[in-house]
Amino acid sequence: MGNLQCGSMEKVAIFDIDGTLIKDISSERVFFRYLLRNRIVTFKDLLRYAGLFLKKLFLFKGVYLRRNKSYIRGKRYELLVAEARKCFEEELSPHISKSGTDEIDRLKQEGYRIILLTGTLDPIMECFKSYCSADDGIGTTLEMADGNITGRIDGIYAYHLGKADIVRKLSENGRIDLANSYAFANESIDVDFMELVGNPVAVNPDPLLKEHALKEDWRIVEFK
Repeated sequence: MGNLQCGSMEKVAIFDIDGTLIKDISSERVFFRYLLRNRIVTFKDLLRYAGLFLKKLFLFKGVYLRRNKSYIRGKRYELLVAEARKCFEEELSPHISKSGTDEIDRLKQEGYRIILLTGTLDPIMECFKSYCSADDGIGTTLEMADGNITGRIDGIYAYHLGKADIVRKLSENGRIDLANSYAFANESIDVDFMELVGNPVAVNPDPLLKEHALKEDWRIVEFK
């Protein structure tokens, strides 16, 4: 989890990345394919990843499968950071919504602290954070041993119910004024964290989120 430095009773605007600031693509999947093409992820890595995936398929489902980061096990973290920056510049930055960055700029001018909250890997999240001039960012923190990635996640996974847990944690001790804060996301699985703020915004919503937003009279927007 990123190091947040929110002061007492700050208004924040929380933005999801995949499907929200970028539309119709997954930043981690784009990065995964980039690593494959550049032979940083090898066939041996894929076999290990597939083996663990199939093993857990019979034991777990959903979020547990998404926690499988064994395809980058044993890689140097500094290498992953460098490659994430290249991938971001070449393949991800062109997909960032101008409408989304305009909304970020508007809310910053109104005194909101901008937080990116995403299940994508920390090195990718940091690229989005810099590009969008966000104040803070929380992504998937990878566990490391002596600078090498173990293939496991460290801390709360910022996906589905994990996002709500993170927002609740941030609001402890009166650090965030949730009633006057914003949350921007695109999937129905984000409802739990969106409901914690006074101003939830459904962005490019999937059908279930759109239905919920209409029922609750939430703002619905399209980021192009």
